Amino acid sequence: MLIITYEPTSPMRKVLLLIPFLYFSIIANGQSQANYTDSKSAIVKKVIKIYPNPAFNFIGVNNVSGVSSIIIYNLVGRKMKKFSALKDERYDVTDLPRGMYLVQLLGNDGKVVTTQRMSKK
Repeated sequence: MLIITYEPTSPMRKVLLLIPFLYFSIIANGQSQANYTDSKSAIVKKVIKIYPNPAFNFIGVNNVSGVSSIIIYNLVGRKMKKFSALKDERYDVTDLPRGMYLVQLLGNDGKVVTTQRMSKK
């Protein structure tokens, strides 16, 4: 059992006792900021979904607001198809071979909004 006693002897001792508290409070604050950022990106990923998965003849995107293009890559990183994002549109994937793909959705500014896995049967 650890027993800590406080003896107000010198100002240096007070500073030394305060340093671990400040260190852990800074770390905790940094972790809460990281969790906020991660949860924010998780919200975006939950709102935009590729369907159906696994895909057979086509794929769709449930929410294309803020999305300008859809790019499908194989797992090696080769670009297989590119589409312009349109509301309530089906994107033909019948010519893709069976396998796993990465579907990348780009925003109007050209930055990646989300990347999701897709299985083609």
